[in-house]
Amino acid sequence: MNGTTALHDTITLLRSVEHYCYQIAYYLLGNERDAAEASKLALLSLSVNPRFADAGTDERRRLAKSASISCAMQRAGGRFADGNDKEPIPQVVND
Repeated sequence: MNGTTALHDTITLLRSVEHYCYQIAYYLLGNERDAAEASKLALLSLSVNPRFADAGTDERRRLAKSASISCAMQRAGGRFADGNDKEPIPQVVND
């Protein structure tokens, strides 16, 4: 197998779980921008994981789910650490 064929095969495998990664990230994060970024990072991590290319369909989905959850949680942690998505503090008016 040459490099071009291996790259094409990897891209095909990644495309097979791309929507699944996005669905998981969107479910966890609740917005499109963060879900797209988290799923992109999950796909990048899968692209360098040697187990991903050799795995069967069910194992690839499990790896994709794990990577998506991990990247979504990192993304969520970054949002809260930056203070961009904190819960508003309720304030009592005329107290």
